[in-house]
Amino acid sequence: MNKVIVITGALSGFGALTARALSREGHTVYASMRETMGRNVSQVEGAKKFSEENGVNLRTIELDVASQESVDAAIDQIVKDEGRVDVVIHNAGHVVFGPAEAFTPEQLAELYDVNVLSTQRVNRAALSHLRKQMNGRVVWISSSSAAGETPPYLAPYSAAKAGMDALPVARITLRTPALPRTRHGFGSRPCRASSSNWPHRRANTSGLHCSVEKRRLAICLAMTLILRSFAAMI
Repeated sequence: MNKVIVITGALSGFGALTARALSREGHTVYASMRETMGRNVSQVEGAKKFSEENGVNLRTIELDVASQESVDAAIDQIVKDEGRVDVVIHNAGHVVFGPAEAFTPEQLAELYDVNVLSTQRVNRAALSHLRKQMNGRVVWISSSSAAGETPPYLAPYSAAKAGMDALPVARITLRTPALPRTRHGFGSRPCRASSSNWPHRRANTSGLHCSVEKRRLAICLAMTLILRSFAAMI
């Protein structure tokens, strides 16, 4: 069955790859991002071109996870256009590099806002619709660093992702690891992506199946950027 899916932080990386893969599976996918009429207009055009060339339903929508007003407007627009929203994928995130003590409290607060509080803004806008439907899925894209696999200079990011991990665990108690229907009518579970497990995992969300293409390439590119950042610091 076709699902209506919204993905945060789908400008590039895992978010963009996931959006394209899910649209190829026949789902209606809203790839959310900021500044769709400004600096990211080329990504909007790229998604439109991909949709037309592949005969899929991939759309972009303006959504700034740092703004409750922007999030509310985006979710309301999706529900208005589609009549429902079935799946929310929390993918938006921000990573920083450096010794933990080098970051000011204000910088940590900004990092937590993007990686943790942003999910709460989206949930406040979307979960009421899922409860009303008595059906839906919430997927949280986390990091293996939240489980202790922490590379050097990533302590602030790892701590933020650990905080994000705690939200779905506290919100809903699952019966099985396969995203079952709960007494609230929808499932929620964090999914950790890392260079060791991402290529071998396949998400199964009760009819929502996806295998992300070119993920090995994405990971290699990410590691290249990390190494370049480290080199610049030395």
